[in-house]
Amino acid sequence: MAPITNDTVAFLQEAKAALTELEELKNRHHELEITEKRLEKTLLAEKKAVDDNIELTVRERKEQISSTYDKEIRGDQEKLRKLNAKREKAKARGIRGRIEDETADLHEENRRLMVETKTLFRKNKVPSFCNTYLYYALFFTKTAREFLTLFIAALICFLGIPCGVYYVIPQRQPWYLIVIYFATIVLFGGGYLMISNKTKMRYLSILKEGRKNRTLIRLNNKKIKSITSSIQSDRNEDFYNLDKYDRGIAQIQQELDDIASRKKEALYTFENDTRLRIADEIRGNNEARLTSLKQRLNEAAAEGRDTDSMIKTLTITIADDYESYIGKEFMTFDGLDRLTRIFENGQAANMTEALEVARSTRE
Repeated sequence: MAPITNDTVAFLQEAKAALTELEELKNRHHELEITEKRLEKTLLAEKKAVDDNIELTVRERKEQISSTYDKEIRGDQEKLRKLNAKREKAKARGIRGRIEDETADLHEENRRLMVETKTLFRKNKVPSFCNTYLYYALFFTKTAREFLTLFIAALICFLGIPCGVYYVIPQRQPWYLIVIYFATIVLFGGGYLMISNKTKMRYLSILKEGRKNRTLIRLNNKKIKSITSSIQSDRNEDFYNLDKYDRGIAQIQQELDDIASRKKEALYTFENDTRLRIADEIRGNNEARLTSLKQRLNEAAAEGRDTDSMIKTLTITIADDYESYIGKEFMTFDGLDRLTRIFENGQAANMTEALEVARSTRE
């Protein structure tokens, strides 16, 4: 394409001006890209800060609601625990009283039998040790427990003690054990027979009466144990006057249920209403700043698009109006300056000659 003006130097200056404008547009476009990225980053950070603030505020408010209700619940739970403890103590007292009432006759009969036996033994001058469990277990064995006691006593006397004595002796000899067993049999066996002869044979009728009373006491104790077990396992609590405790417990339990219901309702309202209003308020408080950032970002993006379009248009214009005549090789600031100096120095009459001179001087 022919130059726009006949003045070649002016044409080169126009080309340089166009190139300068293109460079400025590219620099501006680069600045706009940096600005756009910075604004995008800032906007994202601001949005995240707003979202974080919403999340933190919502969490704190929700925790405050839960904490308020939980404090009330803990208070009522403590009241309930104390009242249950009082109820259990009252029930335990009632059970003890009921056991005492229902076994009073048996306890009284046992006391009477023991006094009667003791009086009988004292009146007939029977040794007091004869009125003991161990004596009857050894000399009037009857129950399984007494047979076990007799067996253990025999093991101790005729096995434990002889072996113990034998192993205590420093220099043991087998015949020592025979002597020890003989002495043990004489000592314990003889003692057993002696006590039997002096008591059992002499006071047999009295001892039998004592045996009968002991049997009655043992049977009464079984009845007492059975009654006690029956009362303790009885689920009917009407005997213990626990109504006032039950009413108090029911009232506190109802309060706990009401608090739990109110807490659930408060949290539901918070999640479905208050939470949204908090978010709207926080976003509203930051709306102006976010809107300003968005506007600046949009403006930078729009200017960037316009600048990019201008760059494309000017690039095509330079290619059509100047590069086609000057050539891409010299379509630079340095190349245009060299061509201008060639014309100003009168080294060329036209562009073709100027290009040849420029190439030759460069070589």
